[in-house]
Amino acid sequence: MTLNYKEHAEAINRKIKELVGMYRDTVKHLNISESEFWIWYTLVSIDGEHTQQDICTMWSLPKQTVNTVITQMRIKKYAYLEAKSGTRKHKTVRLTEEGKKYGEALVLPITLAEKKAFDKISTEEISLVTKVFGKYIEILRREFNATAT
Repeated sequence: MTLNYKEHAEAINRKIKELVGMYRDTVKHLNISESEFWIWYTLVSIDGEHTQQDICTMWSLPKQTVNTVITQMRIKKYAYLEAKSGTRKHKTVRLTEEGKKYGEALVLPITLAEKKAFDKISTEEISLVTKVFGKYIEILRREFNATAT
């Protein structure tokens, strides 16, 4: 059996777009931008300290977009910046109590839906999809980079 890469690439790309579209449609009802949602998602549901640069890298968001959203969050007293130890330039984004409550109201229903979906898929299947998709992206990134040079 010959692998028809065009059909598989098309199918994978359609599924990616479908997933992105599902998040876009869901976030639209929250009356915030997709970029703002992913920033809230990061600050509310992903453990660890996050700088604006971390958020840019994590979600492939432009620096100006992240800076604008964080600035608005600071104006609304939802967040503040804290100097990151060992560096002068990078600051960790922190949520205020009000910001945490607001962000959780936005993000937790979506993360609960994600959890419910994952609970219906075996751990082995989730691990396999994550591993194979990560490998595909890694290889494709190298191929794109080779094409660009």
